[in-house]
This record gives sequence, structure tokens and C-alpha cells, in this order.
Amino acid sequence: MTASETVTLLDPSAEDVPEEHALAARLASLQGTTIGLVDNTKHNSDVFLENIEALLRDRYGVSQVVYRRKANANTPAPPDLIDEVSAPCDAVVHAVAD
Repeated sequence: MTASETVTLLDPSAEDVPEEHALAARLASLQGTTIGLVDNTKHNSDVFLENIEALLRDRYGVSQVVYRRKANANTPAPPDLIDEVSAPCDAVVHAVAD
């Protein structure tokens, strides 16, 4: 490279001002609710979610579970998947496992 050439440097870091979000209101009870489970495709995340589903149904009375799986663990869940799983649900769990 000579002194007359230019180099473009890209900064891959996150935004300088993170977007703030309020926490969702806590459900009074899980009894009779519909819970969404999003599998991020990491190793054993499906096993983890199967156990979470059984626990939610058996111990907490969750009546329905909506299960969706991301395409891969390296990208955020696409907005249409988020909309699809959250629309019918009272709460959503996004699993991470290795």
C-alpha cells in the first residue's frame, strides 16, 4: 500500500445510544395462559425448551404453548417470526443453550 491509497475503516460496534425498552408487566399467574417458546437453534436449546414446556404445563397450569424455531443462532429473530409467536401469546421465552 502506498501513501496515496485510502483505506475505508468500518466500525462494527453497536449504536452509541442504546434503545431503551420498558419491562413488560408481570403476569399475575401463568394458569390458563398461552406461552411462546422461541428456539434459537443452539445445541440443546430444543431439549431445554421441551423441559420448560413440561414445567410450565405441569407446575404452572399453562394451557397452550406456541413453539417456533429461528433459522440460525447467528441472526436476530426476524420481525415476522416475532409477530407470529407473540400475537397469540401472553408471554414469550427465547431460549439460549449450548
